[in-house]
Parts: sequence; C-alpha cells; structure tokens
Amino acid sequence: MRSHLLSTQLDFSSSTAPQPQHTTTTCHRHLTNSSVRNSNSGLRLRQQPDGMKSYYGRFLQANLCGSFIHSPPRVDAYHTTTAPGLRLRSSPKSKWLSFVHPEGQLYHHMKCGHFSVVTEENVLNNETDNLLSSYLTVIENRILECGILLPQACELFVELRFDESSQTSTCAYYFVDHYSRCLFWLEPTSSELLDMGMVVSDSHLDTALERLYWVHIEFFPMHVCAQMTPLILDNLISVICHGMTDRMTSRTSTFPYTEGKCDQLLRTLSLRRGEPLDGHTLCFVARLWGAINNQRFMTYYGQENAQLDRLHPPMPEHIVNCPGMRALANLTLWGIPNHYYSKLHDLFVHDQVFVDHWQTFITACVSEWRGLLVWAFSVLIASILISMLPRASLSSAMAPILAACSSILSGSILLLKHHGFEDATASFAAHFLRAAKTSDWGFLPLSVVYSMPKAMYLWSLGLMIAQFVFWISRVVGIFWATGGAGFLALMGCGILYFTSLEDGHPESMATILRSHWQTFQSDSAESVEVLTV
Repeated sequence: MRSHLLSTQLDFSSSTAPQPQHTTTTCHRHLTNSSVRNSNSGLRLRQQPDGMKSYYGRFLQANLCGSFIHSPPRVDAYHTTTAPGLRLRSSPKSKWLSFVHPEGQLYHHMKCGHFSVVTEENVLNNETDNLLSSYLTVIENRILECGILLPQACELFVELRFDESSQTSTCAYYFVDHYSRCLFWLEPTSSELLDMGMVVSDSHLDTALERLYWVHIEFFPMHVCAQMTPLILDNLISVICHGMTDRMTSRTSTFPYTEGKCDQLLRTLSLRRGEPLDGHTLCFVARLWGAINNQRFMTYYGQENAQLDRLHPPMPEHIVNCPGMRALANLTLWGIPNHYYSKLHDLFVHDQVFVDHWQTFITACVSEWRGLLVWAFSVLIASILISMLPRASLSSAMAPILAACSSILSGSILLLKHHGFEDATASFAAHFLRAAKTSDWGFLPLSVVYSMPKAMYLWSLGLMIAQFVFWISRVVGIFWATGGAGFLALMGCGILYFTSLEDGHPESMATILRSHWQTFQSDSAESVEVLTV
C-alpha cells in the first residue's frame, strides 16, 4: 500500500519571511520528429488516493501526440496444458531487461545511448516497442538539438497513453539523476503544475524534487539497487533515531512518525544494516526517505523560516476571528466551543495534520460522546420520573426532557458520522478539516457541533435540578427547598476547595471554581497526553 502520513496544501498569507512562490525548473520545449506529429506539451501532477497502484500518476506528464490507430492490448486469462516432462522456461530475446517490483508490478529497463530507460509498458509487444522507440528517438533528437548535457547516472521514465476517440497516443516522461537525486525535464516545468506547493528558495525546491526521486526509486528499485550506497540506510536510521528522541522529549515535534512507529521501523531497518542493498530493502528505504523529504518540504527544513514547533506555523496564517459569534456560542454552550475551537486549530496548523494527534483527539471525542449518551439518558429518565411524582408539574419537565433529548440526538449523530474516524489517515483528516474550516467562520461551526452533546447535557442536568427544587418547594415549601439547594451548593464548593489545595497554599474560591470549570470544559484528550520535558 502506498499511503502517505501527512497531507497538505501549502498556501500562506504575507509575512516578512521569504515568501513562498511557484517557480519553474528551466529546461527546453517542443519535441519534434518526422515520424511523430508534434504538439504543445501538457504538464500536470496528478495525485492518486492512498493505496492506488498507479506508479506514475504522481509525476509530471508531458504529451507527445502521434498517430496510433491501435488500442492497447487486452490481457485475457485462459487454461492451457503442459507437455510431459520438465517444462523449460523460455526467455524471449529482447533489448529490454525485465524486473518485478516487490509488490508484483512488472517493469522493464534498457540502456539507450547516454541514459537508461525504464517503463511499465509491454515491450514484448512489437507495436508497443516500436511506438516507444519512436518517442525515444524524438527525445534523443531534441537533446541533441538543444545541446543538453545529460548527467552520467541518468534514467528516463516513459509511459504511453492512448486516446480511443482521436486514435492517437501520448507519451509521458521524466528524467532521473541518481547522483543529485532529483527529477528534471526537457522543458520549463512549474512547481504549480507539479502540485508540490509553493517554495521559498532553490534549496526548498531541491527538497521537493528529491522527494519525487525517492518515490521513483520506491516504484523501480530492482535494477538500480546495486548502484545505491548502503549509506542511505545508515543515514535513514540516524534520522529516525533523532526523530524518535524528538518525539519522546517534545509534545510539539514535527517528525512525522510516533515514537512507537519509529521503534518498529528501527527494528526492521536494523535487520538489514551491514547487508548489501537488494531491491526489496531499497523499496521500503526509498518509501521512508520519500515520506521524510515530504515532511521536510512542508516544514521548510533547512530554510531561514523553518518550522521547529508543530503549533507554530513558519509564516503568519489568516485566522478567521468572529468574536461576537464566539462569545454568543460560548455563553449559550457553557464555554465548551472555545475548547474545541482551540483544539481544532492546534490540529490543523499550517494546513498540516499529524495522524497520531488526530487519532488521539477524535478517539477522546468519540469516547466522550458515547459516555454522554448514558448520562443524558439517565437525566431524561430522572426528569420523567420526577414529573410523575404527586403535585409535580408536567410543564416543568419539558425543558430538561428537551435538553436531554437534544444531547442524545446530537451525540448519536456525531457517533454515526465519525464512525471509523479513529483509524483515518492523515490525508482523510486533512480533507475533512479543510472542508470543515469555512472561510467566514473558521472552525466555529464545527466547534459548536462538537460541543452540543456535553452542553445540552449540562443544560438538562441544571434544568432537572431546577425541576426537582421546584417540586420540593411545592411539597415542603420554598424555605426548605431553598435551604436544601444552598446546602448542596456549599457541599459542592467544599469538595472542590479541599481537593484543590496544593503545597499548603489555598487559593480563592473564585480561582478554584474557574480552574475546575476550565478542566470540565476540556475533554479527555488532554489527559492521555504524556508530560514530556
């Protein structure tokens, strides 16, 4: 599975730091050949959902349109019969060498002049092989015409695309330099078209191109493993060791993997330490390097404005502030939306989501909503029973019953809507939070919705107590009812007071009540965090 730990859309407002901007890698344009009709090249980076098997979809696509009247061959499964005796495996004569990716994808490699070529096309088919040769001739001629000097350790990836409606084919390509660990093209290529986000410097662009290089190595590791130095494994172990320590000693680390995941990765990588790099090892080493370079790009690693703290964006963010609506929501919902508003902003700083923090947050929310269903149902039953007592007023039970039902309904809907969110990927969480963060209100609507189960439960509890006191006043009189309510209030304050003494320095009752109220507003997400130094 080719899933990514983090997902981001880089888009920042102005600041005094170097401004992120889209840039262009300068190459050359318009490939021509007498046998292949020329057209303008179309460039784009198409991202696939997590787990897709498309090896190419993430990379630059440049179209070389040419006449081609044949459809791509269809593979049909069939039964056959083996001849008696030992079956000899035949190996068709071809200029291409065939390799199999550790996950099973067949691809082919060939030396071609000053560079090598890698493709997943069926080169054993003569028509496909001839068409690839035509496109390779176009590329070689263009290199000669422009006088482009290719690096020694250069590799070209090509992929054919067929358009049935126009009976034409296109060729997608990119070059790889194994020495500098980057991708390049024969034409100007914008970082915007690559969908890699905006950059702040040339070195920042190099980080993005190195990530694409490692993705290429992950997809085509078998033929190149002998050329790779074992230092990439040793360096990866050092990076993950540092990341694990950073995670263990800081709650706001920007390293993408948790300490538990780092420990598992280090155990696996250590099994291959000191051994020659084979294709299987290189595949997962390249995958990890790709994820680390992706995170380095998003946190401006090595830049003047590097993000060193998960909660501190490297550049000022545009935060939607609606003080009037926030104050009204907090007033009517016991201040709980303010807690969720803060938590959601901490989760989505710089449009980044760390999957472990998301899972911790949503797990705590789901656990709280599930528990509130029980408490709200208890209040509902209690309110109904009080209304059935002698001299009780049915009208006084309507408010607590309505509030309890609102808590149950909102909690149930949230539980159904968020089913499975605890195991969601960072990409899913990023899309969810990006959609929930409105341009006019920010995270305020989602904060209000998340606050409904607890807030309505508190309203139902308070109204039920008021209903009970009202019934007591009708049975024994207002004096005794007021005295009983005062006694319960004093008892609650006393419990809070004597459980809040620290170091023999008692605080004022107002400070104690405020502290406990802020604790009650927050959920159990904070209680599961480990205090680190």
